[in-house]
Amino acid sequence: MGFASIAPHLPWLQNKFQLTESEMGLLLLCHAIGAVTMMLVAGRVIHSFGSRLPVIVGGCLLILLLPLVFWLDQIPIIILVLIIAGAGIGTMDVAMNAQAVIVENGMEKPIMSSFHGLWSLGAMTGGATATFALTMGFTPLQHVAFSSLILTMILGASSFSMIPSSQEEKGEKTPLLVRPSGKVLSLGLLCLLGMVSEGTAVDWSAIYSSSVLGASASQAALTFTIFTMTMMIGRLTGDWVILKLGRVQLVRFTAALGAVGLGVGLVWGTTFSAWLGFACLGFGLANIVPIMFGEASRIPGVSAGTGIAGVATLGYCGFLLGPPTIGFLAELIGLQGALGLIVVFCVILGIFGPGMLNQNNATKN
Repeated sequence: MGFASIAPHLPWLQNKFQLTESEMGLLLLCHAIGAVTMMLVAGRVIHSFGSRLPVIVGGCLLILLLPLVFWLDQIPIIILVLIIAGAGIGTMDVAMNAQAVIVENGMEKPIMSSFHGLWSLGAMTGGATATFALTMGFTPLQHVAFSSLILTMILGASSFSMIPSSQEEKGEKTPLLVRPSGKVLSLGLLCLLGMVSEGTAVDWSAIYSSSVLGASASQAALTFTIFTMTMMIGRLTGDWVILKLGRVQLVRFTAALGAVGLGVGLVWGTTFSAWLGFACLGFGLANIVPIMFGEASRIPGVSAGTGIAGVATLGYCGFLLGPPTIGFLAELIGLQGALGLIVVFCVILGIFGPGMLNQNNATKN
């Protein structure tokens, strides 16, 4: 919700400093630099301090720094702020997943998909509040400052219920820099494919409908909305489905749904088929990343923080690098053909994903 609350205000920021598209893209890359950097060391931080403190510190950095983006008047300082805010996001991302794993293991039933479903809900809420604020005539600074106040209360209230470090299993001592290897690397690569696909759908679904299919602005926006809605629904219901089918079958079936649905939608080549295809892709991708995160936390001899940090680092890189890669391919083979790469990724996830899951946990948890 925090970072999504600033997204609708980015055109205002671009106009304020008269930035070109490439300059704006580089500016937005700054928070990613901070996030990925902290993900590389988050495993060591969690091993030393537990996961509760990094969640609080990372959340505070995000809450305090986001309003400064719209208050400051110098680009170099804004770049520094975005890098530090990104570091807060990266720290919080790994640490709160580690917290969720502890709760999931203690409850002895799956909660990770619902947990990630709330990420989708938060993103939609942040964007919706920004749209409402702009409609009511509030400035970007006023809206983001108000959002930060709300987020402060949420973080403060939830911090009292987090698992203390004394109840966390430390596992092996983690290196200062997490370099994914073994099963962590394999899970991370699968997570990368999933997040490349997700990032591509977020950035290119509306553009595809508009530029390739000739859809109206509202129809193109609906393509994006349908994808985010089915992903949220898929995640919020994913834990119930896991209890019925198990993780292995869920990954296999949903990856197939994403591949077939999007593939048919692209070949059919109509606005309606785009809605159908991206709806299937949303359901198909919804639970793969949460399942990979949960599996990374249960690797024997590897602490939850280290496993999640390794997987999150690779996955986050995919979320960032996927959309520009699709853009480059679109220059060569057209956007419709470039999106076919996502179909291939879904096939790979459906073939190799189930084999990476612990069979003892795949059915019960």
